[in-house]
Amino acid sequence: MAITLTNLPKVKSITQSIEPLWASDAGRNSNSGKYSGTFVGWFDKLEVSIGKCNQSELTTIKSAIESPIIASVTFPDDKTGTNKTEDFYGTAIETELTNMHQVYEPFKFKLVAIVKRSDM
Repeated sequence: MAITLTNLPKVKSITQSIEPLWASDAGRNSNSGKYSGTFVGWFDKLEVSIGKCNQSELTTIKSAIESPIIASVTFPDDKTGTNKTEDFYGTAIETELTNMHQVYEPFKFKLVAIVKRSDM
């Protein structure tokens, strides 16, 4: 199922960063203090902020995001300003219910791309 993050209910912001990924042999060299290892590549990482939402809105968000792999996620690319589509690892959603008003408190979730960026 394709997902456009800006179409999810109550999205307040989407922050994109580009993170390096190192293989399992990476670490600090104890003699020199340098970080060394096998560099895998640069991967997009998104942090999505969601405002207060009701049960129906939370269910929509959870059904889109809580999956091992989220295929075809569209988001605004910070580098180009245009929409970009990638596959991401899914994540669990954690939020708190405000019983008095039957709304969920604002929360954030992070997504990490599956495929490294080819433009870096």
